[in-house]
Amino acid sequence: MSTIWTIFKKEMLDSLRDRRTLIIMIIVPTIFIPLLLSMGSVFMMNENNEAMEKNLKIAIKDNGNGFELMKRLKRRRDIVVSKVADIEDTKELVRKDTFDLALEISDDFDQQVAAGSTGELTIYHKSIQDTLVYARLESTIIGLNEDILQERLDSIGVTTSFISPIKTKSSNVYSMKESIGKAAGGFLPYFFVIFALMGAMYPAIDLFTGEKERGTMETILTVPLGRLQILFGKMLVVIIAGVLSGMLTLAGFYFVMKFNTSLPAFVSTMVDQFLTFKTLALIALMLIPLSTFFAGVLIPTSIYAKSFKEAQSLINPFLFIAMIPLFISAIGNIELNFITSCIPILNVALATKEIVAGTINYGLLAIVFISLIAFAMLGVLLCVKWFSSERNLMRV
Repeated sequence: MSTIWTIFKKEMLDSLRDRRTLIIMIIVPTIFIPLLLSMGSVFMMNENNEAMEKNLKIAIKDNGNGFELMKRLKRRRDIVVSKVADIEDTKELVRKDTFDLALEISDDFDQQVAAGSTGELTIYHKSIQDTLVYARLESTIIGLNEDILQERLDSIGVTTSFISPIKTKSSNVYSMKESIGKAAGGFLPYFFVIFALMGAMYPAIDLFTGEKERGTMETILTVPLGRLQILFGKMLVVIIAGVLSGMLTLAGFYFVMKFNTSLPAFVSTMVDQFLTFKTLALIALMLIPLSTFFAGVLIPTSIYAKSFKEAQSLINPFLFIAMIPLFISAIGNIELNFITSCIPILNVALATKEIVAGTINYGLLAIVFISLIAFAMLGVLLCVKWFSSERNLMRV
């Protein structure tokens, strides 16, 4: 065991001297990710505040109709109304941000409404990013619609409940904490799983393919140590790099959500409830066998590759493959069950979602750990097989 520790210390020091390893393993998770999240949240908050606070410039082609609607819009202090003659030219002005929105009132709008029928309005907007702006205009239209409906019902002596005989109430069986926790838990694995993989990738390439390029692989194999001892010493470095990168990413996410003043105060409170010591400990425990599994894929690939460039080209597709189960877990209606708890990466993503929400089934979590350990052992065996082959080690 002491010889493995000696190899581990030597390789860890060498890895920490490598600039690429330091950037991917430490600097990116601790600086880049928090900075990216902070900038993103600030940008979104500024965009939302601007959409809610600015005076809307609305171009309207009324076709001589919609007097009551026009009156209501003009009464609003946050809306500037401009009448236009040509709606086609106005659409182009909306695209160029001269107007925030354009509204066309059909030429038979008043006639249809007076006859008890439906008048037509068309709102022209630029993109789905204008949702808040669209909602501000729509609120006035909805108000007018409700008033006209009430007038029609009053004229025939009918109440609103007469035309709405059935009322549906929605009650979420999940608490607010559980609902938000599942959403946050589905988002987290995108970061810590990918960065655990990336954090393990560069040490794996450097400690194996790098040795080939530097011409030192033969020298290492001549030292009076067993080949497995050399492999396990190097492998420990790769595993620890993956776990460290994943945990630093989680730490960065925590500090951004906790101390970002641009976010609402309740977010900080929610973060304290989600990312507890127990939650982080369970995720860290999953990262150990997961990083071992990653090492079991990365190390044989690095051993096989002739050069650093070839190793990167061989490993990069695995990054995209790893994103597929993360994507499925985030958007798909997939729950953690016996089958999904046995699928690597997907099981970590689904288990994280349940852990953060506080709804984890510990029996299924045990299966997740067992399956991860099983895949990790397969990875170790694959590494042993490839590292024991002279043909693979000396492939140039």
